[in-house]
Amino acid sequence: MFTYVSTSTSSIERARVKLPDGFDPARHEAAMCKKVSESTGKEGWRLSSVDGEHGIFIRHSAVTTVTKKADSFDVKLPGGTKPADGDKLAASLADTYSDYGVVMTRFEPFLGKATLSKMTEDALRCRGAVSTAIGVKPWEVQVSPTSDGGFNLGLPKTYVSSKHYDKLVEVATDVVGTVGWRVKVNPQTLTATFIPGDPPLFPKAIPSPIKTLGNGDVQMTPLGVTLPEEGEGVGPLEVIDWAASAWGLVAGTPGSGKTVLLSWLIAQQLADGASVAIIDDSEKSVDFLWAKPFLREHGWGCDSEAHAVTALALIYEEGKKRSKVLAEMGIPNWLNMPAKDRFQPIFVVVDELSALTVMDPVPKGVPKDHPIVMEINQMNFLRALISRFVNKIIAEQRFVGIRMVLSTQVTNASTGLPPSLKNKIGHRVLAGSNPSRPARNQAFNDESGVVDVPEHVKSSGAHARGVGVADLEGHASVVYKSFYADEKDYAKKLTELGLPLNKKASPTGAQVAEHAPDLSESEESGVPDRAEAPRGDLPPSGKPLPADSPFGPGQTPTDIDGKPLRGAAAAAKALKAPAAPAGTGPICPACDKPIDPSSGDCGCRW
Repeated sequence: MFTYVSTSTSSIERARVKLPDGFDPARHEAAMCKKVSESTGKEGWRLSSVDGEHGIFIRHSAVTTVTKKADSFDVKLPGGTKPADGDKLAASLADTYSDYGVVMTRFEPFLGKATLSKMTEDALRCRGAVSTAIGVKPWEVQVSPTSDGGFNLGLPKTYVSSKHYDKLVEVATDVVGTVGWRVKVNPQTLTATFIPGDPPLFPKAIPSPIKTLGNGDVQMTPLGVTLPEEGEGVGPLEVIDWAASAWGLVAGTPGSGKTVLLSWLIAQQLADGASVAIIDDSEKSVDFLWAKPFLREHGWGCDSEAHAVTALALIYEEGKKRSKVLAEMGIPNWLNMPAKDRFQPIFVVVDELSALTVMDPVPKGVPKDHPIVMEINQMNFLRALISRFVNKIIAEQRFVGIRMVLSTQVTNASTGLPPSLKNKIGHRVLAGSNPSRPARNQAFNDESGVVDVPEHVKSSGAHARGVGVADLEGHASVVYKSFYADEKDYAKKLTELGLPLNKKASPTGAQVAEHAPDLSESEESGVPDRAEAPRGDLPPSGKPLPADSPFGPGQTPTDIDGKPLRGAAAAAKALKAPAAPAGTGPICPACDKPIDPSSGDCGCRW
């Protein structure tokens, strides 16, 4: 509060002063105004015009009387004041009423008045920052302190939330306050409040809601909790909607919390009614042994690459059967089926995708029939099948009740996740509180539009464990923290829920032989070396195979979707066909060259 004199009338004082030779208004006005103030004993003079050798100096004066104590008062503006005069008038009035310590807080030239108010240094700083951020004059923003140390704001008519809200948040958290301050805006009344708060922080650990298992929705899986608005605690749940997208990606380096997150997703899906399969590298699969007894029949594709191929092939076959059922019912999506007839959802986790799909280089200069080369060719053949099945399931089987999460450390084409596949995945999760920029670019379609983990969270030690960023289909991106529980507790809860135990979780030997054949067994298949056959017996390229072909007259070996097979894949199918008559062998339908039984190579390789 301060004592002021209320204005009853207003006038302009003028002084005509002879100017010194060489007077330049741009350089000498301030000095002349000071001399006028010294000679008159009054402050607030400014140069209005130059009349020959004389300058006309003016100042605003008011006839006042002391009436009361208040925070602000109005003054009448000189006639002819224009909106463009605001800056100059604000400075002049501040000088004129410097004894009161006031600044111009409202400028209404068309009404012929201005409001002067006393403001604290913090309020002035807030007003200046807000006006600069939204591009208006300081007096167009009204600022008053709140009892908790924040500020109430009156916003100009030019305020637009979509354009200016983020700028207000930046002022609140970076200029007048700190991380944790919040902003509430009412666009209808053009008012806002800067609310002080502590920086938001997760607890060191968030226990998994194990008690809720079995009572949830198999279509909606909680991913974790979001960062609270302020202080230590948790925000709302972040939930994966499988109807919005059936495919998810969990990326992150070792120690980022991927396994903890995947364990929770597996437990939730099992408890709430899904049939679950796990595909993993054999050395890493120990993390999920707790879930093996509860998986779908033949859904444990972790003991070898051949088992991984087989488990995926069986799931793909199930999807094809479901597609046929839907077609017969005339229903485009399994969710449109009557509830009593609806398919049981199949949830597939493919962990360590890169280890399962990235090819090993074949050493140069080593004979093709050397055991090392044969082993590498066999492994690459299986990895190609894993990649093929993953791609086909994602491309074709969203509408039959299959959902899949791919987990990997690096998400680029060289590690088994090319853009053609990644672009089909709607749910993206990057585990870890401090990922590199390349990791963010690889995990998300548009990294610039995805929130980042705040610096104070990154440096919060144990509070940052299990933290990551999620960009889920249909949701704005969030910073999350995953749930944590001992895997034994998940197994115990699933047992309490009465989930049946499956003693046939691993694929059978016969299933493996059918879906993941061993190319080295060609030597035992009874198929002679094609090199013994005369070249004249080979059909021209692109012509039907001869009648003595192991595939039958005019037939071509095809893959699971009817497309022609090449190279090792064609060899594998050829080796399963009936043996050809002596002196002949399987011919690659793509290049019309003999397939080497020891390596699976043909003319396609060259």
